[in-house]
Amino acid sequence: MKGQKVLIRPYLTEDASAHAQAVRETAELGERWLDWMQVDYPLEESMAWINLSKVALAKNLAFDMGIFAARGGEFLGAIAINRVEWNYRAANLGYWVKSSASGQGIATEAVRLMADYAFNALQLNRLELVVAERNFASRRVAEKAGAQFECLARARVIDLGKPSHAAVYSLLTEDCAKGF
Repeated sequence: MKGQKVLIRPYLTEDASAHAQAVRETAELGERWLDWMQVDYPLEESMAWINLSKVALAKNLAFDMGIFAARGGEFLGAIAINRVEWNYRAANLGYWVKSSASGQGIATEAVRLMADYAFNALQLNRLELVVAERNFASRRVAEKAGAQFECLARARVIDLGKPSHAAVYSLLTEDCAKGF
């Protein structure tokens, strides 16, 4: 999937080094929301993650992909459709962008591209974006991507190691049809 700024594609084995480096760069701020992010994140973790992602993708269990620069191919972050409920045609959509690439509209474009993929290629009807209540940057991405705020879910995520409320947003097929 290619947009003006980003290319979204499944991970390749050779993406492991760039993935690990991006996680380490982002960990200082990102580990608050994603506890697996660490400043000393090892390359082996990225390699294992990429292999796990390939298996999940092959089995239609999850659709974890890398976000790359449309020009030049630099690794910028990650986006995923997971927690897929095929019976209800619903899933979760999550994303992160490395610190040096944040604030440039990359996550917003990636969310829109991935939603289009979810609704057209996967035939899903609903995507949920579950964001920690105080993760204002991620909430802004959801809103700029056209997701609708639905509720605050109590103790739905972890923030600084403790249960925290989460803002639940949704994107529906008709949102994509309107062009966001």
